[in-house]
Amino acid sequence: MKNILLLLSILLLLLGGCSNSIFENDTTITSIEIMKFASESPSPEEYRKQEGEIISVIKLEEEIKRIINSTKRAKQESTENSNIALPNHLIIFKEKEDVILTLGYYPNIINSKDKFLDISKDKMYVTDALNLIE
Repeated sequence: MKNILLLLSILLLLLGGCSNSIFENDTTITSIEIMKFASESPSPEEYRKQEGEIISVIKLEEEIKRIINSTKRAKQESTENSNIALPNHLIIFKEKEDVILTLGYYPNIINSKDKFLDISKDKMYVTDALNLIE
């Protein structure tokens, strides 16, 4: 019996490790805003101050779930020692009017993959193309 409990505990730990903790469990995302910067590669100040234009707002629950689930399952890469240009899009996850998370967005870069940049965690999340912009 102890062996079975130990095996189940290990299995739960492994399964829990398969998804990243990009969102808190008690967070409810009610909208996702997509912002575009005027330049192809915004300056760090422009990026930090989010001086872009909101080009789309996603409010459909099914679409929000699809984006969140894809991001949670994303392959993670470290950007700690990378020198990459800032993306010209931001994805802003909100709960009502509160900003929960902001990620840089590189749409459909290579091989039908999207990349999301989390500067605060030095991470890049790679997903299948989500087609968030036209």
